[in-house]
Amino acid sequence: MKLVGLFINKARQAALVRDLSSHGVELRPMPSSAAVLHALKRGEAQAVLLEDADTSLIDWLAMLQLRLGGIVPILVVGGDNAVGMVDAMAHGATDYADYVDSVEPLLTRLRARVGRPQQLRRMGLEVGPYALDAAASAVRRDDREISLTAREFALAWVLFSNAGRVVSASSLTARVWGGGTDICKRTLEQHVYRLRRKLSCGATESVVRIQAVYSIGYRLDLLHEQPGWAAPDYGIAATELPLHARGLPQEQPPGYLRHLWPGEL
Repeated sequence: MKLVGLFINKARQAALVRDLSSHGVELRPMPSSAAVLHALKRGEAQAVLLEDADTSLIDWLAMLQLRLGGIVPILVVGGDNAVGMVDAMAHGATDYADYVDSVEPLLTRLRARVGRPQQLRRMGLEVGPYALDAAASAVRRDDREISLTAREFALAWVLFSNAGRVVSASSLTARVWGGGTDICKRTLEQHVYRLRRKLSCGATESVVRIQAVYSIGYRLDLLHEQPGWAAPDYGIAATELPLHARGLPQEQPPGYLRHLWPGEL
């Protein structure tokens, strides 16, 4: 069995590599979530292991779920600064196992998950007149498709799925380009600028606004409400850094964001 993994605690990573190897399982540590994606695309691994590290896990899961759509199992290994099983599973983990005194619980879950047919997850969401389909990497407004590059769609997905809330610049770059990738501030600004233009192109009036929040990141707001759209509930001041901008579990999205295809089809 071949695995790729992302870990913050390098001593824990080395111990897992050793313990899994003694059971015939090869774990290759990766430097970033982008490197994990490349390895999976080349068919070099059958599953992904992620350390439950509260500053990185949510960003890792967000990027891998968007790009992979559930084609390989993603198992989270409990750590010292844990997000926890409930939040990890809610953000797209396939399974969760603690690794304390023995590797056996993790091996049991790996054997149960790896090799089983994975049901593709069709993920989509709707904000106001916009509908996003992760499987097709498509954004539509009023039944008209908006042409976006892969990076622009990933950026749109993160902002729309956190509509009304600030997403830190570091979290955006981790989820769009992958953790460990050196992306300058100007590159992010250019992608946000192009996304703003494309979302409003051809419309008589703007419906959403992507607002820069000084020294923190960006927030997507719905500007005009229509019957059937719940009123936005931002909950916090724009200058206050929310949980998810620090990589921690976030509260539920505002009422006007409606997930179209929750779970698996």
